[in-house]
Amino acid sequence: LGDSGRIKQILINILNNAIKFTKEGYVKVSIGGRPGETDDEELLILKIEDTGCGIKKEDQKKIFENFRQLNSQINRSAEGTGLGLSITKHLVELMNGKIELESVYGEGTTFTVTIPQKIVDKRTLAEVTDVPVAKTEDMEMFVANNCRALIVDDNQINRKVAKGILKRYQFDLEEAESGFEAIELVKNNEYDIIFMDHMMPEMDGIEAVRIIREECGENGKKPVIIALTANAMDGVKEKFLNSGFQDFLAKPLDRKQLNDVLLKWIPDECRGKYEPYGMRRDRQTKKNEFENINIGGIDIGEAMKYQTGTLAEYEELLRLYCMDGNRKLVLLKKLYQEKDYKDYEIEVHGLKSSSANIGAIKLSAAAKEHEEAAGRGNEEFIIKHFSELMSLYEEQLKHIQSFLAEKEDKTDNAGEERSDIDTETLEQELKEALEQLEKFHSKECLSRVERLQKYNLSDTVAAGLKEIREQLKLYEDDKAEQLLHQMLEWLNKEK
Repeated sequence: LGDSGRIKQILINILNNAIKFTKEGYVKVSIGGRPGETDDEELLILKIEDTGCGIKKEDQKKIFENFRQLNSQINRSAEGTGLGLSITKHLVELMNGKIELESVYGEGTTFTVTIPQKIVDKRTLAEVTDVPVAKTEDMEMFVANNCRALIVDDNQINRKVAKGILKRYQFDLEEAESGFEAIELVKNNEYDIIFMDHMMPEMDGIEAVRIIREECGENGKKPVIIALTANAMDGVKEKFLNSGFQDFLAKPLDRKQLNDVLLKWIPDECRGKYEPYGMRRDRQTKKNEFENINIGGIDIGEAMKYQTGTLAEYEELLRLYCMDGNRKLVLLKKLYQEKDYKDYEIEVHGLKSSSANIGAIKLSAAAKEHEEAAGRGNEEFIIKHFSELMSLYEEQLKHIQSFLAEKEDKTDNAGEERSDIDTETLEQELKEALEQLEKFHSKECLSRVERLQKYNLSDTVAAGLKEIREQLKLYEDDKAEQLLHQMLEWLNKEK
């Protein structure tokens, strides 16, 4: 039991400095512990070592002083470290801990932080998790020990659904939204398995895999690559197998088929015992929650086939679908007007699979017809039915937005009364949100924005925060940062 937020801050402060002053070699983090002075105490030990410029012996006692920049030829090019380490030492001591420094000038530095923590549960991990488990849905479940996986798909909804299904296997998961991004990641990282979408703009999955296999060295040869395709027709599997893939899965992902493919390609020695204790939800409770959802155009039974998470996670998926929908509507109309049927085929392909993932079966079927027409070069069909597809899409988005708005109203009405917030406090909160985003702490920034939304706000501020939140949810951090700057400028003008 301890202050996880402050411990994280201590780690980040020391790591920032280690990386800043390490031009070559490595920065290594080790976390461990040993028994404390009493039976209910454990000493948490954080060790951060680097092969950076090091610190002179006579300067080591000064390193924790406020704002002190040690003057040496080696570190002159870097920004000052003083305040971060001063705060770090202060935080450690406030938690009755200690921070120690070992350094050899020109060779590297090691910081060791020891913080006492209270033990609240003396059971071993085995005792906590050792419960009898039945097979999940009659599948031979397992966890993939030390397996690194990459999901490549241009559609955010599809990536989120895939991550939701794969997280139970405990992969070390990363994602890429294009073939170009995937290639760069593979060049610099070793993956055990890659799930590659077939149809993507600019570079499709087949081309991306060809480059990965041919130009990424051993990193490109090692991984098993599984194709993700919404076109599971005869002959498709052979096409992928002849193009550098080992297997393929149809979208939307079926959990049983995915499990079978993973059993086929994850070696026995990498499979661990599946322990769903604390993760597994009562199926009947989940079924009851989902059955209460009534959204026009959504077949909730179909949606449940692809949802492994909670009702709240499904609702979050619906929000992403709507936010992405506002962008996709504009893009589809633009491609139609420009008669760019190649990219039009890719976009309706994405609409088909993302709609199926949320249970919008009618819209998914309509998008499939347009995808097939574009693939055949049937311009007449597209022209005749384009307005119908757009109307169906817009109607589906309205149904979902109405459902989400009603949910938000109920949540607001069920909670406490909104309190006021003065302009100075609001401005300070927005500045701190912006600072978090500039330091790549987008989750913390999102939490702060959502907290601000619970106050009484002017229509302008409320609308601005809503748009910032949407951009953060879509991982559009640059856009969110721009909007935060604009809101701060507007507040200054208002003052």
